[in-house]
Amino acid sequence: VGLVMDGNRRYARRLGQPVLYGHGKGAITASNVLEWWVKYVPDTYDYPAPSRFLPKAITLWAFSSENFNRPDAERDGLLHMMAAEFRSLAHTAFIHLFRIQVKVIGSSRDQLPPELVDAIELLEESTAKYDNLFLQLAVGYGGRREIVDSVNRLLAQNGPGKEVVEISEADITRETYCGQVNIPPCQLIIRTSERRTSGFFLWDTQIAELFFIDKLWPELNEIDWLNALRSYAHREYRGGL
Repeated sequence: VGLVMDGNRRYARRLGQPVLYGHGKGAITASNVLEWWVKYVPDTYDYPAPSRFLPKAITLWAFSSENFNRPDAERDGLLHMMAAEFRSLAHTAFIHLFRIQVKVIGSSRDQLPPELVDAIELLEESTAKYDNLFLQLAVGYGGRREIVDSVNRLLAQNGPGKEVVEISEADITRETYCGQVNIPPCQLIIRTSERRTSGFFLWDTQIAELFFIDKLWPELNEIDWLNALRSYAHREYRGGL
């Protein structure tokens, strides 16, 4: 399941608050989603495969590549907030109780402030051995950039001066962010506020179902989350037939 968390700034402005207030409320909602996710796992130590109702992997799109162009105060404040949230998540009990492996995907680390890079490394290293559930946090992510990076990794595997062999769809699939950690392609995209995907997981959403929620991200509640999962569980994929 991929979540496009949209509407933090509009939420803040609606209340007459600074935009970072909205991002703070959005961070609380993101934490809530993770708790709703594990709340319905049937057995903490025996969850071998994903079901149509309980996803084995979740990706939260926290910060897009375009967000680097936000005003300095907002951008820097949001990245600082993420550093604090990631450090906190590394020490959150349910992450370790449910053995959730966490990966941060997106832009090159040299685009991020040192405190955020340190928090990312702490979070990834403290969960690296887990393989029960998977959480991806997309920071500086762009769908086109992911495909370009996937192709560049394939080209680099040939080595300098070697002839470029034909690249197949399967090759690119293995090099996407999901493919590198053996997570199946995204099956459900949930987006708040607006009805578009904004390039989220361009390659890995070929068969994904879409669920749009007419609320701003900080307004999302557990019923909305469950309704999205129930909607997906009752849909039928026919494989083009």
